[in-house]
Amino acid sequence: MIDPERIGAIIGEALLAGALGALGAVARLTSTGRPMLSGAFLLHTLAGGSLGTGAWLIARALALDGWWLFAVAWLAGTLGYAALHDLLLRVLNRRLGGP
Repeated sequence: MIDPERIGAIIGEALLAGALGALGAVARLTSTGRPMLSGAFLLHTLAGGSLGTGAWLIARALALDGWWLFAVAWLAGTLGYAALHDLLLRVLNRRLGGP
């Protein structure tokens, strides 16, 4: 059972991890030269934030602590969505008869 006094700190950590994941996605996207005011940019940022939070949860379950929790969140936002996006595009291209 989670201690009620620690819930605020845990929620704060989760929000910080999500923000770091989103910032990691933004850092990756700004280096590509794509327009920043588009729906795709917003979706990539939201996906980076959710991947950052998910990676933070997994790292917390593996008993990582300190800066490792937030480094994992940043890396998930930066690298995670790009890898998933590329993988999904490859699968869809094969299924639809593309190159």
